[in-house]
Amino acid sequence: MDRVAGDDRHETRCLKFREIDWAAPPKAKVQREKAPVGEVVLRLDNLKKYYEVAANKMFGGGETKVVKANETLSFEAREGETLAIVGESGCGKSTFAKVLMGLETATGGNIMLFDENIQNTPIESRNVDTVSAVQMVFQNPFDTLNPSMTVGRQIVRALEVFNIGDSDDDRKQRMLELLDLVKLPRAFADRMPRQLSGGQKQRVGIARAFAGGAKVVVADEPVSALDVSVQAAVTDLLMDIQRENGTTLLFISHDLSIVRYLSDRVMVMYLGHVVELGTTDQVFSPPYHPYTEALLSAVPIADTRVQKKHIVLEGEIPSAMNPPPGCPFQTRCRWKSKVGGNKCDTEMPPVRLLSAGHQIKCHLPDDELKNMEPVIKIAAE
Repeated sequence: MDRVAGDDRHETRCLKFREIDWAAPPKAKVQREKAPVGEVVLRLDNLKKYYEVAANKMFGGGETKVVKANETLSFEAREGETLAIVGESGCGKSTFAKVLMGLETATGGNIMLFDENIQNTPIESRNVDTVSAVQMVFQNPFDTLNPSMTVGRQIVRALEVFNIGDSDDDRKQRMLELLDLVKLPRAFADRMPRQLSGGQKQRVGIARAFAGGAKVVVADEPVSALDVSVQAAVTDLLMDIQRENGTTLLFISHDLSIVRYLSDRVMVMYLGHVVELGTTDQVFSPPYHPYTEALLSAVPIADTRVQKKHIVLEGEIPSAMNPPPGCPFQTRCRWKSKVGGNKCDTEMPPVRLLSAGHQIKCHLPDDELKNMEPVIKIAAE
């Protein structure tokens, strides 16, 4: 151990620490342009997903109640675009993903994938082209791989299902190219999942999702189970693949720091409703929906130059089985008193366009929205 000059409690085992220029600025990160945004690939119009729940599910009987997991979801996603979907647990993000993937069928509304209406077609009834066009990267990489198959075999199996390649040799070559795509050594083709780290497993999951040339990829909390350094690597990988393939990425997340870094647009969900939708800059700058404002105040920021409001929502998230009347957010909204009368208690807010491409679902009058202050701002030096 060598002692570092100027600090009697600082020692290092590095042999070359005296050769380091500690005053040198860090190297600038390579800037990459986002993928160009193209035509509309996916369109949702008033999508609804309800579940019927019996009072006594095991033995039957009792009053049947309805859980409104998704309520009138409407939005578009374009080629090469990253649309982030954010909100607390239970707001309906993953339910929407299941309906899109065909794991569930919709109660109402439409999902148009290019010119195909898919909201009522379960995955087992979808043709190969549709299944390969819409793929998913799951939250937990540890449970998404078959523990009895090698990495290479799992990717080849996806290629077989999607009818990719004319022979086993073609599929093997394509499998190796997919490993190159996700920046894994080709030797990993012979490894078993238990021999991989969490980040490596997630890369295999990404390779498998893109095996059929996916046009829309749903990434459901794809980095939440990974270490922070690995999160950055996997996020950059997704963006690199998107740039190369022009893929539409639906990024479901709780982490607004990652969302701000990678998304083109942000959709905020609360209790099955879309309460705000706009470009990333629009959603991260006032005026916000009151729920978006609270979400932004929960973003952890280490930079001491940044000043942030601390907003705590009172109460629990209402049950989707028994939602409140009127505005779904009215039981926790700190701006409710700014709305005259009892609109929030009795009337569902209309979808309002604040500016081009920026919409919210709120009763707040225009003058109150204009007076909103930023939740996050950098202090003047």
